[in-house]
Amino acid sequence: PRQAFVESRVHPESLTDHLTSQLTLTQVEPAIQAAASEIIGNLDEHGFLQADLSEIAAATHTTPAQVDQALALVQSFHPPGIAARTLPEALLLQLQSQGQEDTLKAQIVRDHFNLLGKRKFAEIATALSAPLESVQSAAEAIARLSPRPGSAFAPDRPDLVVRPEATFVRDGHRWLPQIEGDLLPRLRISDTYKDLLGDGSADEHTRSYLKERIRSARFLLQSLERRQETLQKLLEVIALRQADYFSDGPSALHPLTMSEVAQTIGVHETTIGRAVANKYVRTPHGIVPLRFFFATALGGQSDAGPAVANTQAKQLLAEIVGRESAEKPYSDAALEEMLRERGIPVARRTISKYRAELGILPTHLRRRS
Repeated sequence: PRQAFVESRVHPESLTDHLTSQLTLTQVEPAIQAAASEIIGNLDEHGFLQADLSEIAAATHTTPAQVDQALALVQSFHPPGIAARTLPEALLLQLQSQGQEDTLKAQIVRDHFNLLGKRKFAEIATALSAPLESVQSAAEAIARLSPRPGSAFAPDRPDLVVRPEATFVRDGHRWLPQIEGDLLPRLRISDTYKDLLGDGSADEHTRSYLKERIRSARFLLQSLERRQETLQKLLEVIALRQADYFSDGPSALHPLTMSEVAQTIGVHETTIGRAVANKYVRTPHGIVPLRFFFATALGGQSDAGPAVANTQAKQLLAEIVGRESAEKPYSDAALEEMLRERGIPVARRTISKYRAELGILPTHLRRRS
């Protein structure tokens, strides 16, 4: 239990970290990624955007159209309702994430939000020619939405600077992790206390106290040493299993679970979870969270082909949509079939989810005459 306490002393995930980790997995052009990162940096503690889009464009040297795409991308991230500029927009984004953008609830929020706030349900019912009971039911459902989408996360720490735990470097045909040596202070037990314990003039109570304190100090040093050993072994497994990522980039990321790594190293899965929490590493493709390397597998070793990481599925989805005809964009059903033909069996609801994460609009909104 005490070792678990030592290993689990980490900062809770902030909203900025949560959104940035999603942006890291998104395949978009650099200008849109830069604008999206700027948008994330301008969210308040409740998840509302506090900067004008023109300010975002000026700060990132991007066009208004690119900023609009970046905003749509961030607003598609979890939690629903994030990056809204007003409360009605936050509520509408949450309804949209539930597939309810064309419902009575959305119409009330969009067109009669002031009346809703005053609980003038009869006036709303008259204006919308809807039954009063339906309006009241819709109002109850709206009240269950979150008015502060980002408040569930830990507050950002302006003083917190990300320092990579390690750097992956090439050594011939392989990649090696190099742990930063100065991240942990060099600790040792003071000789003063050892001398006091060896002093025959100390009474029994003092000797007992010193023994307990020295024992606790040794436990702490051993725990820190085990932590570093676990981290080193974890990074070595990642260097081996994700070598293609380091050479070729995010599209080459392989499926990898914490359970697999735990079995390889010989520790419990929860130990791996604690080891990667709030840690970053430097790679040839930038600084990324350590959790980035644990990608969900899609498919399996079968007639359809080997399993692939969900990041590869997203990359392929983005490439297919990028080549589609503007007059006849692919439906989700068509995209599902195309991925399946390439050995990636993905459910249609997963296609919809990946589209949202990649900032790809639905079929009818991608169609151009």
